[in-house]
Amino acid sequence: MKKHWWPCWFLVLLLAACQQQHKRPISFYYWRTQFALNGYEQNVLRKEAVDTLYVRYFDIDLKPEATQPAPVSPIQLDSSINQYRVIPVIFIKNRTFDRLPIADVPSLAANVFHLVTQINQSQHLTTPEIQFDCDWTEHTRDKFFQFIRQYQTISNQKISATIRLHQVKYKERMGMPPVSYGVLMYYNMGAINGDNNNSIYERSIANRYNAYIKSYPLPLQVALPLFSWGLQMRDGKVIDLLNKINLTQFENDSNFTNLTGNRYRALRACFKAGYYFKQGDEVKGEHVPAEDLLDITTQINQYTNHRIGKLIFYDLDSTNLIQYEKDIFKKISNNLN
Repeated sequence: MKKHWWPCWFLVLLLAACQQQHKRPISFYYWRTQFALNGYEQNVLRKEAVDTLYVRYFDIDLKPEATQPAPVSPIQLDSSINQYRVIPVIFIKNRTFDRLPIADVPSLAANVFHLVTQINQSQHLTTPEIQFDCDWTEHTRDKFFQFIRQYQTISNQKISATIRLHQVKYKERMGMPPVSYGVLMYYNMGAINGDNNNSIYERSIANRYNAYIKSYPLPLQVALPLFSWGLQMRDGKVIDLLNKINLTQFENDSNFTNLTGNRYRALRACFKAGYYFKQGDEVKGEHVPAEDLLDITTQINQYTNHRIGKLIFYDLDSTNLIQYEKDIFKKISNNLN
């Protein structure tokens, strides 16, 4: 009987290898100005076998008082980044292309390439791929697309771009960037106005766009939201967006009282997490719970013909990660078949 064991063990090992091979890869955006992972973040990357990080290198902006685009807050890297495959991400404010003469687009591409190269050289990095994040419009698309073509000529790199849902729905007007693939940003859907909707993710809003995803010609990956934020309201109007903050920071603070599950009011003037609150200011917390993340992947399965490649989570920060159970990424990956 023993001579028949090896085919069974071979089949088991083969099936296990296939399951491991077809496990959907996940990655993270890293969106801070200094690359420094704490122990919690390192453990998550290790547990989920993450080898690729999409790292924000800097922003590009052409401010109203300026005549030329300029980089904003370039990242500071340390040697630990060499453990990962790094894809630089450059966020370009749309007003840059709104004001930039098309004749200056080649110079912008060359300057961006030069700064990316400088940052890479600081830690002896090689990055054969880059991503551009720009909420381009019908008016600015030609300049943005020309910028991408110019950058590709200079760098000879693989290029991807972020894609918003409205750019998918209105692809004839908005055009498609000349890139290898797009990353569908499945968040920041609603107006930031302090109403009862969630501006990060609202299923009713997503349903206005979902049917258009499967016909979008570019290969797509999907970015899912892990972050939370607070909306600071004064006299019924949103006056500030409180990044890197969640409602647990208000629960035991005597300066605030809870109004409802996700709303607090300042009882007196105070500072909180670097933000100033007047007496009577309200805070509305917004967050995408685990059940909504699973619901998103169900919708993605339904509306994309199962052609989504990688899942990218925004963003890698222990402030975000601790809000979820430890096996959330496994559940999401398994749900996206």
